Amino acid sequence: MNQHQIDLLPTSIRIRNQAGVRAGRYLASLIATFALVVIVVTHSRIQLGHIRNVLGQTEMEANQVLKAEARACELRQTLKAGNEAIAHYRELAHPLEISSVIATVVNQLPEGASLDRIDLDAGVRRILRSARSKGTVDLDQASRRMLTAELAGFALSDLQVAGLVVDLEGIQPFRDVSLDFSRTRAVRERSAREFRLSFRVDFEESYEVVERARSLAAAGQEAGDVE
Repeated sequence: MNQHQIDLLPTSIRIRNQAGVRAGRYLASLIATFALVVIVVTHSRIQLGHIRNVLGQTEMEANQVLKAEARACELRQTLKAGNEAIAHYRELAHPLEISSVIATVVNQLPEGASLDRIDLDAGVRRILRSARSKGTVDLDQASRRMLTAELAGFALSDLQVAGLVVDLEGIQPFRDVSLDFSRTRAVRERSAREFRLSFRVDFEESYEVVERARSLAAAGQEAGDVE
């Protein structure tokens, strides 16, 4: 037969023990809750410190970006002012040096020919169609900066004069090359052909100037390569 347990403790003591057990459980729960709160607060503080560090780094990088943007804006303004200055200079400056134009003409002179007079006049002009104009001309075209040149000199024959005109026509800057006249004239008791020709150079275009000595050296090198 099973015998029931007999609790001989007084009721007051049993109640006091149960109250102590419940108080211990409450205290353990309170300690666990407090520990959890401490852990959460500590973790939050660590996260807050990390976030503050990240925020400070981000603000510093943002300030650097703003400084870079301000510098870039300043450089863009400087570049714009430089481009405007260059454009204004190109509007005023000649794309070719007058000495280069004269040197090119002199280099094209045939042997025995000489120049007696060179008249150059640069200015803004409207290109009008004339009897010597080649191709069509747009009457609505704006005025352009042009160099007008007239050359007078002497040659041994009309063949040399015609060759000079053809040579000048084959050079890019010269346009509207024309022979004004060619006539026989005695020079130092010798018969020669006095001539006058004219041409124009468009100063609204850009040109690449190549030195003649360098061109001849390059041609000689190419000829050596071919041999």
